[in-house]
Amino acid sequence: MLKYNYGRLLGYIIAASLLLLIFTSYFAPDVMIAVTNQVWALCGW
Repeated sequence: MLKYNYGRLLGYIIAASLLLLIFTSYFAPDVMIAVTNQVWALCGW
């Protein structure tokens, strides 16, 4: 039961992240580029 709820929560988080990603890439490309660069920097690329 806990695993099911956790998986559902994870699905919601992924869906929300995807929607946020689409929203930001559509409305604020400059912000999107800055965030992407920061993510790459944090990953060490």
